[in-house]
Amino acid sequence: MFDINQYEFDKEHNYLEIGGEAMVFHCHHYLTNLQRTILDADYIDSKLFLIGSAADAVYHQLSNLCVGLSVEESKEMAQDIYKVFGYGLIDLKDMNEDGVQLQTTKSFYSKTWMIKYGMSQKPVDYYTTGFLAAAYAVIYKKELQNIYAQQTSCMACGDAFNSFVIKTGRANFAIYPKKEPTVFKNVPKVPLNWEFEEIITNTFLGAHATMVGNEEGFIPAFGVYLARNQSDYVNRLQFEFARAMAEVAGEYGVTLAGELLMESGHACGFFTYGGIMNSPEWEGAVKPYLKTKEDWIKGLAALANTMGWGYHTAVELSEQKAVFRNYNDFEDLSYVRMYGHNDYPIHWANSGGFTGLMQLVYNTDIVNGQRIETEEGFREMRRAKVGYKTRMTKGISCGDDFLEVEVYL
Repeated sequence: MFDINQYEFDKEHNYLEIGGEAMVFHCHHYLTNLQRTILDADYIDSKLFLIGSAADAVYHQLSNLCVGLSVEESKEMAQDIYKVFGYGLIDLKDMNEDGVQLQTTKSFYSKTWMIKYGMSQKPVDYYTTGFLAAAYAVIYKKELQNIYAQQTSCMACGDAFNSFVIKTGRANFAIYPKKEPTVFKNVPKVPLNWEFEEIITNTFLGAHATMVGNEEGFIPAFGVYLARNQSDYVNRLQFEFARAMAEVAGEYGVTLAGELLMESGHACGFFTYGGIMNSPEWEGAVKPYLKTKEDWIKGLAALANTMGWGYHTAVELSEQKAVFRNYNDFEDLSYVRMYGHNDYPIHWANSGGFTGLMQLVYNTDIVNGQRIETEEGFREMRRAKVGYKTRMTKGISCGDDFLEVEVYL
């Protein structure tokens, strides 16, 4: 039923919208690192927004996608987007007005948590919990605040399957106010200034619609597992974590949250970009155009501009210092949609990714074919005495025309 080819990528803003929700790709390293960072702060009640962020974004999306559909057609739509977006497989045939008790053995979050961290003492598939709450609410025309959702077993805990209970009741997750529409910053862009940019971007835009869930509902690509996230889901996790940390520790809590969230961005920059640069796709489609280390960074930016993250460019680029910009970046647009404006930059994932990219290209031998995207490789890089520092200088949520970050030795 769901056909991703019906949704055109916005080349002007490097943006993809499906059912009223902006969509972005993230890798399992970033998503599991982000979730573990949040869960490790066990002095905050993160379950509320870990489930609530997913429920809110999916409810809004499915409400649009299911207009005019029957109950059974709406179930099929929910199952389809869950699979296509790379989250695994769910079967909603037994869902009815009273709710559902559902089991699955195909879960992106449980699978990739075990790959990266091993076993967990508590269930980790908060996204699916929120997704199912939203699906139940949309299909049976209920309000989210009247849905109770819980994961009761988890493969990451050693169980044979993930199981969930969804039913009518007082919501046990956060409920958020209505969001504002997306407002782009239509300002002149500083181009990437690389003669092969359009070739690389068009190559990977052509593959965009093929990066969908396989028969198991997963998207293995570039040596990682990808998921096509609702941008506001994953970004609200960051923003609500920072807000919760501020409630606990004031200004220090905000600073600490920012450092922790940027570390998740470092992981994305290292593992995802490292996987891309060692992949057959990179070898065949990008590497023939690369002569310098700066070309490697520009080639990666040209590819990343197909991921829905906004338009990446570099206004200054050398081994000693880079100044990156992102026009209409996904983090800032999310923040403005959900919260309005802020008094400090919030683009931790983008900035951490830029920093990880600099470390990857200049502080490893990846350009000569060395495979370094391992957990130990990441730890060695982060322990290095000579490392890049990050300074976030501009952000759309602060009233600027673009995201800007300096990465320097």
